[in-house]
Parts: sequence; C-alpha cells; structure tokens
Amino acid sequence: MVESRKSKVRFSLCVVGCPLSVELLHNEVIPRVKILLVNPPSADIFRQLNYCLPPMGLMSLATYLRQHGYDVALEDFQFQPRGEQSFDFTPYAIVGIGSDTTRFPAALAIARRAKQAGAFVVMGGPHPGSVADEALAAGDVDAVVCGEGEATLLELVRAVEAHLPIEGLPGVATRRGADTVFGPPRPFIEPLDDLPFPARDLLPLDRYHATRIGDRPLAQIITSRGCSHDCHFCSSSRFWGRKLRFRSIESVVAELTEVYDRYGFRATAFVDDNFAARPNRVVAISEAIIRNNWDLWWWCFARADHLVRHPEMVEAMARSGCKTVYVGVESANEQSLRDYGKRSSVETVEQAFALLKRHGIQIFASYILGGLAEDRASTEATIELARRLDSNIAQFSILTPYPGTRLFEQLQDRLRHRDWRRYDMLHLVFRHPRFSAFRLYGYLLKANICFYTRSREARRGFWRVMRRQGVGLRKIGQFFRSHLCG
Repeated sequence: MVESRKSKVRFSLCVVGCPLSVELLHNEVIPRVKILLVNPPSADIFRQLNYCLPPMGLMSLATYLRQHGYDVALEDFQFQPRGEQSFDFTPYAIVGIGSDTTRFPAALAIARRAKQAGAFVVMGGPHPGSVADEALAAGDVDAVVCGEGEATLLELVRAVEAHLPIEGLPGVATRRGADTVFGPPRPFIEPLDDLPFPARDLLPLDRYHATRIGDRPLAQIITSRGCSHDCHFCSSSRFWGRKLRFRSIESVVAELTEVYDRYGFRATAFVDDNFAARPNRVVAISEAIIRNNWDLWWWCFARADHLVRHPEMVEAMARSGCKTVYVGVESANEQSLRDYGKRSSVETVEQAFALLKRHGIQIFASYILGGLAEDRASTEATIELARRLDSNIAQFSILTPYPGTRLFEQLQDRLRHRDWRRYDMLHLVFRHPRFSAFRLYGYLLKANICFYTRSREARRGFWRVMRRQGVGLRKIGQFFRSHLCG
C-alpha cells in the first residue's frame, strides 16, 4: 500500500522484475510498495511429465528488487494451476507476471484477477514482449516489459510509485487509447556480475523434487546471457541479444558455493543457451569444481561443433562431474539445418556424440519434425538418425513458430490459429506445404516409439525415468490422448 496525506493508491504490477525506490510525492517520502511476482502454470510436455523447474527469471528479478530494499514475495502457480481464482492479491501493491508462449493464457487470467484487486499490471517474458498489442488489449495489463527485465522494471516501478508517466520509458510498451506505444530499446545489462544471485529462499525448492540428475535434485545456474547463433526457431538471441555476455569465473564459483553449502544441492544445471561457447571458461569452471573437491554432478547445453573443436574441454567437463550434455541435432536433412540457421551438420553431430560417449557423458538430443523442406523420406531419415546416434534421451518436437523468432515472421500468414496453449511443440500450428496435422502427429508418435524401443536397455531406461517421475502407463495414455488427439 502506498499512502500520502493527499492520496491513497494501490498498485498491482505484472512484471518480470525491476525494483522500486523511494521517491517524493507532494513533498512526502513514499514507503516502498509490497510486490508479488507470479509464475503461471504450464501445460506443456514437461509439466505433463512432472518436470517442473523453478522460475529463474522471476527469482533473479525478486532478488534484484530486494537488493533495492523492496518487500517481495514469489508465487509459483505450477503447483496450483487454478490458483488465481482463490489467491488473495489484495496485500500486494505490485504483482509481476512472467510468461512464455504456452503460459500466456494463464498469465492473462492471473492479470485479470490482479487488476480486479486494484492492480496496476505489468507483464514480461519472451512471449508478452513479442505480442504486446495482445497483452495490453483487454485492459488488464497496464504495461509490458520488452526484453531483459531488471533495469527496465526498476525504472518502471519507480515511475509508478511516484505517479510519474510511464509512456515512452525504454523497454516498456503501454496503451494509449487503441494504440500500443513502445519506448525505445534499452541497452543490455553489463557487467552481469552486478546482478545478485537468484532469490532461491523465496521458494520451497524441495517441491521441485522431480528435476534431478540420477537421484540428486538439481539447482539451475545461469552464467551468461545472449546467443550469437540466431537459430530461426528460437527467440533467445532477440530477447537476450546476439552479443554473449559472461559472468566472471569468480561470480560463478561464488554461486556454486552458495548452492552447494547453503542449499545442499549436489547437482546443478548450467542453463545458458550455449554453456560451451567459450571453452577456456568452461575448463576454468570445471577446474574450480575439482579444486573445491565438490561432489557435484552437472549438465549443460552445448553445440556439437564447439564440442568437436575442443576435446580438452570435454575431458575437463567429465573430470569435474558433467553427467549429461543437451545437444540440438534437429534433423537429418541438411537443407532443414540450413533453413533453421543451425550452421551444423550430421557429420559434426556424430563426432560430438562419439566424443561425449568416450568420456562417459550421457547425451540428451533434440529433434524437430516438420521442417518446411522435409517430406516423408527426410522425416523417416531423422527418426532413423535418432536410433543410430543412440543418445540416452531424445526429445522429438513438431516445428513451432514462436512469436519473437524469424520463423514466426516467415509463417505468420500461414498460422492455423493463435491458441497459444497449443504452441507446445506437440501440435502443428501452421499450414504445412507437405504434411497434415494428423500425419505429423503420427510421425511424432512413431519417433518416440522407435527410439525408446530400440533396445532392451533403452526400454529399461525409459521406464526407470518414468517411475522416478511418477509417470505410469495410464498417465502416458492420457497425455497422448489430450495432446495428439485433442
């Protein structure tokens, strides 16, 4: 609650994170407002299979707000999918909502409830910034943070708190009548060491027990922002920028120390878009883990070409406890790889997989079905490639044009609908030149069956993971009925 002698105002803000500061209104000091950050429930494949990750973006924003002296709460509605209907928003002056594409309808429902409670609503995340018109249209969202959130949200909240105009603020989209008004782009934050560690204390981390390496619950760590590769199906390079920005080794080791000693984690995931982009840095982090004698298992995302060019990096990763590497294979079709902007090849992927296997590192491979250049033969070839490469895990998805990507710009006139809940990589959401939705669903099902029945060990591994996640035959059947037949 913000109070003065001349006015009594309640704000509620749906944001992805920027702190407030004390300002003067009518010659009085305004108490800093109470803020709630909200993570909407997800309906995508990982949620269906009990993979719930803590909302790292909101955790980072929360600690940034607290660094500037604000009272911040964080609520994760993944554990209460209809929680906005009963949740009491009235104690909070500002309510921040972060959203990706599949969560966007749920985010709008939360915004409506917050607005009804007297809220000034701001929304942020990779999806809202790309569809700001839609986010603002219903009138429940007052502002959208476009892109990286911390500095933008700070300035926005200060303006709201002091009753100053928000239109035209860098990185902010607002409504003026029927028009959406965008402020100029905001420069990206540098150096990243200036940002505090995520506020892990605001969430009961034991609720995310399904996210593990083996039997070890894991913590996520982000050591860089930005991606220089600009894959056409990914919005990361536009959201975080093409320039790679790295935290210092000292900062990364300090956060690892906190995760290991304070929170007791013995596994972590480096969730940078490409953790292996700077090999000398990966080696230094690996050596720091060894030097501290940490019993730590970890995994990361990496490009196949970076792995192949730097075998000494892979050796250091393995020695320090790297257990799994996520590699985007995507397709056996070289034209599709060019269309995706991957700048990779099947031969490079084969070399990377052989290198990882030699060092005992498991492989999580991703594949995309339904490339614009693909037909029945090339799709079958991708399924066969996945069997032959024999990774430990394979994720098959249908090509999906997410807002904020080059692919979306290319296909927006061919979209079948904008039911964002179905932009989950399991539904064909655009008119494909060669495949019907039903045929692609069939290929998706075939790919999973062929891969996970390729050997006795593969079948055992699949059911071992499913049991650990609490997923049985009934739930798998319900999943395919709701997603592939719904």
